[in-house]
Amino acid sequence: MLRIHLGPRKKRPRQTSALVASTPHDIRFQGLVLFILEKKMGTTRRAFLTELARKKGFRVENDDSVTHIVAENNSGSDVLEWLQLQNIKASSQLELLDVSWLIECMRAGNPVQMTGKHQLVEIIEDGESSDVNAVLNDERYKSFKLFTSVFGVGLKTSERWFRMGFRTLNKIRSDKSLKFTRMQKAGFLYYEDLVSCVTRAEAEAVSMLVKEAVWAFLPNALVTITGGFRR
Repeated sequence: MLRIHLGPRKKRPRQTSALVASTPHDIRFQGLVLFILEKKMGTTRRAFLTELARKKGFRVENDDSVTHIVAENNSGSDVLEWLQLQNIKASSQLELLDVSWLIECMRAGNPVQMTGKHQLVEIIEDGESSDVNAVLNDERYKSFKLFTSVFGVGLKTSERWFRMGFRTLNKIRSDKSLKFTRMQKAGFLYYEDLVSCVTRAEAEAVSMLVKEAVWAFLPNALVTITGGFRR
């Protein structure tokens, strides 16, 4: 039988920096200069989006030529704080956009129209968003928020009550045709107590009662308040 001995494989030589360096890309949109904000995005994702945007013909820089700042998971105040730290004054010439705009641009292969869902500038200049305010002031939203504040009431029940024309809890309570579950009855009965915030003193008092009960059986047990009061 013929045996062939394969010696140890030679390691491939490392590529030189010249080979792995980023290849320059043609700029297709000269009047548009992007800066991708790393805050809350991360270095790796920012580097990936930067390279991908450049491949698509977008110019990505970090200098005074920037016309569009792209951010992810940042509020208007977050971007404003970053601009202040960089001594950059937000102006009407500087567009502040959500990363979703850049993703749509790269998918389309060219800059797409900027809409309210993309822009952060309104929040920075006015301290609020008209789109958010429209939702908060929507009758359906306000009714659902009110109904679901009752223990035992979910979205399905809220939808049914809303379609029946109810807008207040008093009207719902007084309507004899409605049937409530056991939890909903308790929710209405103890509504004021359930929607009231628990104070730190109350939480500590309850914690002490629980600790004493636990320590009666397990003297070495560790009992800790969790949730917001642990911070």
